[in-house]
Amino acid sequence: MELSTLVVGLCLPWLLGVVWLRAPWFRATGITWPTLLGYGYLGGILLTTLVMRLLDTLEIRLGFFSIGLALLLLTVAGAWLGRKEPWRIKRPGADWHSLAGWRKIVYAVVLAAIVIRLAGLGLEIMWRPLFPWDAWSQWATKARVWYELGHLAKFVPADIWLSGQLAGAYTDAAPHYPPAIPLIQVWMSYSLGRWDDTLMNLPWLLCAAALGLAFYGQARQWQVSPLFALMFTYFLLSLPILDVHVALAGYADLFMGAFYGLAAMAFFHWARKRDFWQGAMALLFGLGCILIKQPGIAWTLTFLPALLIVFMPRAGLAVTSVLAAAGVATLFVLGEKDFHLFGYHVHLRFAADWQPFWQNMMVMDNWHLLWYLVVVALVLSFPRLLAPAFRSMTVLLLSATSFLAVVFFFTHVQAWAEDYTTINRALLHIVPMLLFYVMVLFREAVSLPMVVTTRQKLT
Repeated sequence: MELSTLVVGLCLPWLLGVVWLRAPWFRATGITWPTLLGYGYLGGILLTTLVMRLLDTLEIRLGFFSIGLALLLLTVAGAWLGRKEPWRIKRPGADWHSLAGWRKIVYAVVLAAIVIRLAGLGLEIMWRPLFPWDAWSQWATKARVWYELGHLAKFVPADIWLSGQLAGAYTDAAPHYPPAIPLIQVWMSYSLGRWDDTLMNLPWLLCAAALGLAFYGQARQWQVSPLFALMFTYFLLSLPILDVHVALAGYADLFMGAFYGLAAMAFFHWARKRDFWQGAMALLFGLGCILIKQPGIAWTLTFLPALLIVFMPRAGLAVTSVLAAAGVATLFVLGEKDFHLFGYHVHLRFAADWQPFWQNMMVMDNWHLLWYLVVVALVLSFPRLLAPAFRSMTVLLLSATSFLAVVFFFTHVQAWAEDYTTINRALLHIVPMLLFYVMVLFREAVSLPMVVTTRQKLT
């Protein structure tokens, strides 16, 4: 019984997301099945947390039956709405069959490596207790309380809790954080029928799998060859820091990177061809970042300069450059100031120390050779980075890196880079988007000489 309800807990949100992302108004024509599965799981699990919040608002006690029934009804409703939508899905294995010779063997080997990697990470989740610091100091604290009480008890800062001003309130290290991550754990605990601080983290494994599916599917939508797309998917899913966040599950950063990455990939497609489904996914998953973690507000705002570039290519680039320069000048003029932003106490202080970044990105094994690959891609494609085809993509990347630069070079968070506690987690948020961007640059760098050669032969 426990196994069957656990499977329901894992699969029902996935099915919910898939059927609703096929709703008629999304116009999901021509979307590959890996893309639909990847976006479907992450969209479904976030929708599950919103359903739980709605039930709590309606004062309906949270439990497997109440949540599961609501999800089932929504799934049936979504399936009924999309009943007339055609399933234009190639059969699984079509990409492999389209390859010839040695490429089939390499494709199978890389795919097997991904499956083995994910299986190993799944075992790590099941074998380890709730280990990471933030996982048990600010995320699972809420999950345990809400699971036991059956409703979303209020979490407040320690001083308010100590004063006893609010009856029934609780406190932890981050009472102001959004409830989505703990609610995922609450749903899994109800699915199990008991509190289990290991099995409740299985959604982190599915998050990695969904990220890989979405990455591969969007690469194929970009007309990247099957083998090239799968190789970059393996590059993503084999990154040590990403794998650590799966194996040592319980942090929000993997979901943050997945949502931001899926929003960015959809935005790239929408900017390229104005596909309605891709535009809707960019909007929904971009806004979804806000529900994952407080910095998600800033990550959502990073899309605004790129969006301006889409609608005003030349003027937008000039306006963005002027605003960026004005922003940097303002930071220097303000000097050392203290204020509160997005629930954080921020102390402005310029201290540009590159050593932690060099060590973590280029010297240590946290990212394999990812950042060397990024440098090579940027050097090879430098003349084309602001070409019309890449302009909005490049501006989004610049917006994201600018946000990180401000945080780590102009605020007290610099100390968290120096002690290596935050630097890699923050970089993880942009890595799926960055690797997709690098893959596109390499594809263009390889295909451009081939096009030129073909034209020369024809003439």
